[in-house]
Amino acid sequence: MGYLKHLFLAIALLIGLGSGLNLIIDPFDVFNTPRLERINTHKSIGVERLSKPLQAISRRPNTIVLGTSRCLHGIDPKDIPGGSSYNLSLPGALAGELEALSRHVAVTTAKHLILCLNFVSFNEARSLREGFYADVLGEYGLLRSLPRTVFSYAALKRSRNTLRDSLRGKPTTYRADGFRPFAPRAGKENGSMISPVASFLSPGGAYRDFPGFAAKLTGFELLFRDLRTAGVLLTVMVPPLHAAQLEAINEAGLWSMFEDWKRNLAALCEATQTACWDFAGFSPMTTESLTKPPSNFGDTSHFRPSVGRLILRRVFNPPEDEDFGVRLTPGAIDAHLAAIRADRETYRRDHLDDVQAVRDIAISYGLRRADQKSDK
Repeated sequence: MGYLKHLFLAIALLIGLGSGLNLIIDPFDVFNTPRLERINTHKSIGVERLSKPLQAISRRPNTIVLGTSRCLHGIDPKDIPGGSSYNLSLPGALAGELEALSRHVAVTTAKHLILCLNFVSFNEARSLREGFYADVLGEYGLLRSLPRTVFSYAALKRSRNTLRDSLRGKPTTYRADGFRPFAPRAGKENGSMISPVASFLSPGGAYRDFPGFAAKLTGFELLFRDLRTAGVLLTVMVPPLHAAQLEAINEAGLWSMFEDWKRNLAALCEATQTACWDFAGFSPMTTESLTKPPSNFGDTSHFRPSVGRLILRRVFNPPEDEDFGVRLTPGAIDAHLAAIRADRETYRRDHLDDVQAVRDIAISYGLRRADQKSDK
């Protein structure tokens, strides 16, 4: 019996030491522990889908930005007026995740949610990604997370990584406000501007096997109404894409569906009295040549914070003469979509090489015949 008593005491002591270290190091960066140079300054937060919803609570922001990697890299919380802000965006977030995380915003201190919605997030053929931690969402998510963030071996390994990286002075991937600066993917071709087009058009890519969007959009009307009831001001926006990505949507045969998605989004926002802005069109901002060093985009899928600042200016204090971004309403949607189609023809005429580069990718994946010149 004495042996067992000492064994249990030893185990309890080890657990206490490990959990104490995890609280001091705070590797997931969720407890706002003071940062000590060369000890815990370079966090190893692990899976964003676990850490970021918890950070959205502990940071106590006034405004939250939520979307996919486009707004993760493009909307800098430091540029948002009105006090502290947090970027809750997650790479590749799907509609179900965005809906669940929007509801999570209602239990934070945020009074304004900027919700960035991407067409590809609403693909009915795609389900929630593995690693989505629904149990950390909601009012007591931080408490429910303790077995993972404090008392687990995984947390202890993260603390070790944080100590190691802090000693080495390794740069952090994420800032404390949830923003992640864009960095091209490593690899032979992944760093180029057009590489996302090939990724999206390839078999299994985001523009393939896309049966529809309606089922994924269904729950958003109730969500928007519930956010209003909870006292959260909601602003919806469709973030900008490089024109080459818009061409890729057309090459995948999804242009009509893309337009219908915008029509449905306009009607939804009108019904719920929600401001909705569309930046996914052809403009001087989105049509820079692929053959020159980019200034507005990191690649065709990710705009830079300089563009994000223009988006925020448009959303928060719209200049009367600003032509970047259009307020979506059911009464104006058809004219807006027709204007985008007209701008697309101008882009095709003025950027022959860029358009051909997208078409060559579509040909390589069997989406277009080499002798096919007109739209499908």
